[in-house]
Amino acid sequence: MIAQYALANGFKLKLSTFTELHLTKLKVLYTQREKIVKTIRSFGNNKESEQFLPKEIIKELVKTNSSIIKNLKKNLKQIDTQILDLIVNDEALNKNYQLAQSVPGIGPQTATYLLIMTKGFTAFENARQLACYAGVAPFPYQSGSSINGRNKVNHLADKKLKSLLNMCALNAKKYDYQLKTYFEAKVEKGKNKMLVLNNIRNKVLHRVFAVIKRQQPYVNIHNFAA
Repeated sequence: MIAQYALANGFKLKLSTFTELHLTKLKVLYTQREKIVKTIRSFGNNKESEQFLPKEIIKELVKTNSSIIKNLKKNLKQIDTQILDLIVNDEALNKNYQLAQSVPGIGPQTATYLLIMTKGFTAFENARQLACYAGVAPFPYQSGSSINGRNKVNHLADKKLKSLLNMCALNAKKYDYQLKTYFEAKVEKGKNKMLVLNNIRNKVLHRVFAVIKRQQPYVNIHNFAA
């Protein structure tokens, strides 16, 4: 049955393509960056040690860790420079990088990660596909004809992208008047805050996809109306 299904739907399949060299380099550098950031957090956390070690040892430990963190931050800065150089030296990547950041809430790290996981915004045909991949697209919950629950998102998602979009949504909610008003109005109606925040994640992602497709920066219409 599986073989028959595969044969019957084979026309829907799309062959994957190898990622271009500069995108591969970008992915490797970004992965290295993530490792360094994680290590910095690890060396900066001394709370557990403070509970059972003498103050003299804690003082030496903090001094040693501070030195390590200083060097790691230096390496982090070098990698950030390399990442930016790779993007700037590629016309298409650089334009999409700038366009993505024109959307309120989207910063350099999210824009970079979007370039990597979408292969320069060529791996997805529409915003809905990208939202599903990110785990922010709501799906209706139904069972038969009698059970209709609230919409849910798929938990099998790109956790890194979802985490970045969460920060983007929080920033957008704070600084974008349209999204701020949307959030407050939905919460006043009794909607769950996390559900509304997820809707904002989805909206932000749709905005990014829209500016990439149009190849035009995001324009906040409310600013002109004001």
